[in-house]
Amino acid sequence: MRDKDERYYKAQLNMQQCSRRGLFRGLWSGVSKPMKATSTALTVRSVPRPPTAVDDDLLARLCNQCGACVTACPQHIIGLFTGLPELALDANSCTECGECQKACPTLALAGTGHSTGAKASASGMCIRQMGASCDDCVTACPHQAISLVPRGIDVNAEMCSGCAQCRVACPSSAIQMTMR
Repeated sequence: MRDKDERYYKAQLNMQQCSRRGLFRGLWSGVSKPMKATSTALTVRSVPRPPTAVDDDLLARLCNQCGACVTACPQHIIGLFTGLPELALDANSCTECGECQKACPTLALAGTGHSTGAKASASGMCIRQMGASCDDCVTACPHQAISLVPRGIDVNAEMCSGCAQCRVACPSSAIQMTMR
């Protein structure tokens, strides 16, 4: 019988229900996939990922590319574009519902972070800069990361999760999502 490892205890601590088949599928996918050589250099992601995804190196080892997160996402923004789960924030926003995390059999999306790796930034097209009254992005932000300043907005990068709900709500398409 196999000893219980870190993934088993992490699933128990997160109170995620995992069937016996799902547990063995997750364990076997990690064993059957050859270990990739890890570099000591810090990898910088060029695309956003689901908010609870583990670090990139661990994600590359844990993810079995089954696509369960893709089909579970109610916003249809997760794709396996490079073999790992990525968010297409130009199509829609992430509501941080956690369905992708629940669907992942390998715990690759069971991290403790709540950031997509992207952040919102305002461009010169903000209608507040032209003197109009608008606070759509402020009310849409679930983390209160956006505040109104005279003739514009200010985005607190520490509080911004990169969910893009502000970008979707902006009537003038003045908010872009950039990587941190």
